[in-house]
Amino acid sequence: MIDYALAKKQGPKIKAALTRAKNIANPKERYSAVLAACHMAVKAWEQWGAWPDAWTTWQIALDDAAHKHNMSLHWPDGVPVIAPRLEAL
Repeated sequence: MIDYALAKKQGPKIKAALTRAKNIANPKERYSAVLAACHMAVKAWEQWGAWPDAWTTWQIALDDAAHKHNMSLHWPDGVPVIAPRLEAL
């Protein structure tokens, strides 16, 4: 069951956290902050019982931050990726 009251209360807060993270100038700090904001968002969405239609906003921010930081990430099986997938957080 979806908790709409919780989503309405937390939604603006997690979006604001992502915006603040995206505005950090230092690429390494930005990547860490965006990753933390995405992790917080996924936890909130799981708590609500549904992901928002705009979940890709967080995935795009994560991809962009990783690209700008030139992150060299790998999945556990060794396959290189640019950024982690939200589903894996």
